Amino acid sequence: MKLPFAGRLLAVAMFAAVTAVMPLSIVYAQTPEKPKVALVMKSLANEFFLTMEDGAKAYQKEHATEFDLISNGIKDESDTSAQIRIVEQMIASNVNALVIAPADSKALVPVLKKATDAGIKVVNIDNQLDVDVLKSKSLQIPFVGPDNRKGAKLVGDYLAKKLTAGDEVGIIEGVSTTNNAQ
Repeated sequence: MKLPFAGRLLAVAMFAAVTAVMPLSIVYAQTPEKPKVALVMKSLANEFFLTMEDGAKAYQKEHATEFDLISNGIKDESDTSAQIRIVEQMIASNVNALVIAPADSKALVPVLKKATDAGIKVVNIDNQLDVDVLKSKSLQIPFVGPDNRKGAKLVGDYLAKKLTAGDEVGIIEGVSTTNNAQ
């Protein structure tokens, strides 16, 4: 099965999360319980994230004996507090790994610190967490995602060749609290 880019990206993140918790499941081999991986999306109202979720579900279906998937997300990309609550619920649910597309590059770091302190493996996708805030919390969370600056430059270079002087250009900004919108 060939997944779209977003699905492939998420499959890589899911693989990273599952392999990060595999040693735990080997150590505790006497328990039949599979690792639980939580996927916390930035927006379930956005087709891009729905495609990512579909990719995660497809990957889990192919690897159903290896891990269980809990998929969740917020409806509004700017509802950071709702996403923080979801992460707190995942911590309370004792998930083994958490794959997150953060709604805010800075505000999610403290709750992700709680998750790592609870022994949960965290993988950051789509919108990279703020490096300085991670350092301030002594956190190292792997990022799986595109290089948005490079992508923006490629788009800009392409458009520059297609436009002529006086052409109007519209720039659409994403959610201002996310690293990939800055």
